[in-house]
Amino acid sequence: MSQEAPSFVAKPDVMDCDIGGDRALLDLQTNTYFTLNPTASEIWMALSERKSVDELVGVITEAFDVTEAQCRQDIEALLADMHAANIIETASGDT
Repeated sequence: MSQEAPSFVAKPDVMDCDIGGDRALLDLQTNTYFTLNPTASEIWMALSERKSVDELVGVITEAFDVTEAQCRQDIEALLADMHAANIIETASGDT
């Protein structure tokens, strides 16, 4: 039996709002403020429900003119940053 790829979801205590195509996030636990560009905003919005990296790559390659390889690399880096900032949660692929 192979191990499921992890999925990711935005933490419920992070508030967000659109600011002209970018997105502002506020972590209510730490009062930390983040801003996201349009691409990262699209990923954040997709994370309102659990998504795998593959699913996120599909969302972004459909919305933006980017190769799958570059997209995957950038998404993995962004998810690592978001996880380090404690604004997303990781779970096994039990969606």
